[in-house]
Amino acid sequence: MKGKMVLFAVVLMMSSAMVFGSGSKAAASDARPKIRVGAMAYYSGVPIQVIMDEKLNEKYGFDIDLYIFPSGGPMAEALGAGKWDVGPIGAGGMIAVPTYNAKLIADAHYQTDVAWIFARPGSDIVKAGNTLSAYPNVIGSAETVRGKTMLGTFGNISQYMGMDYAAKLGLQLKDLNFMNMETSQIYTAFVSGNGDIACIGSPTAAFTLKDQGYPIIGGLTQQGISQQDALLASDNFYTNHKDTLVKFMEAWYTATAKLNSDKNYMIQECTKFYTGNGRTDVTEDGVRRECELSSYIDPSNYGEKKTGAWMTNLVAFMVDTGSMEPAVLDAMKRNVRTDVAEEALAKLK
Repeated sequence: MKGKMVLFAVVLMMSSAMVFGSGSKAAASDARPKIRVGAMAYYSGVPIQVIMDEKLNEKYGFDIDLYIFPSGGPMAEALGAGKWDVGPIGAGGMIAVPTYNAKLIADAHYQTDVAWIFARPGSDIVKAGNTLSAYPNVIGSAETVRGKTMLGTFGNISQYMGMDYAAKLGLQLKDLNFMNMETSQIYTAFVSGNGDIACIGSPTAAFTLKDQGYPIIGGLTQQGISQQDALLASDNFYTNHKDTLVKFMEAWYTATAKLNSDKNYMIQECTKFYTGNGRTDVTEDGVRRECELSSYIDPSNYGEKKTGAWMTNLVAFMVDTGSMEPAVLDAMKRNVRTDVAEEALAKLK
């Protein structure tokens, strides 16, 4: 890729170090193929915890090495460097798929509503109120938002959410001062007095800010968009190890069905996955509220939403705003593949 796409990828590499490490391993056997699974310690990765806890890897015939990343930018770059084979990713997929020819093999979320944008109480943004009749829950105006400092993470849902918020007000992200930091740092920075706007992709932090009285001025639902993190596979793994990839998806859908069927179990596994992989912002109430608003794609609801639609629409938005070249959208559409998921689901029947 060249031009804007290369520049965008370079910004991601410069703005977030490529941090990864083996968080945990499923029970190993020399007879089973090993899969390097990439993830972040957020909701979309919880089925991996279930796969390991319920020994679904043994049932379906593979082993796992788990690599945890702080956000989507470094995760995408690590895929490009050949560091992981398959895993769930959010907005960082818009780099990994077109730049590194990764394959989007499935969507992870069925529904979620825990990504919000906050301002400070009493700010001129909040005082402006709603200025967009089409989006009654979006607060602020072009005049009050222009020039403000927005906290977010490059290559993360928070960046997309912030860009879309600005666009709905007739602005571009360059009209604001976008301060890039890791997702886990945004809450602390904001409550410490940094920035005027916080794009929060961490549900626990979002609930905490809401409870502390910080007003919500935007968000996925407020802005009329949704989020469906996707499962990506590297081009090499998809091309040369498809049988193993199908086994992984059998285990994945067995796990998501179990999670969707029991909210208490979902809360338990979410908490275990978060705390076991470095999250320090976890609260019992926060996890419970997140799980109540969220669910996964499983065998019972697969096909109700078009696979890859969210990620494709995300890239289309980036192209429309001039952040990516049109060729990126073509690459995105070309790399959405449903054959692995469909084969896995057929075997589960």
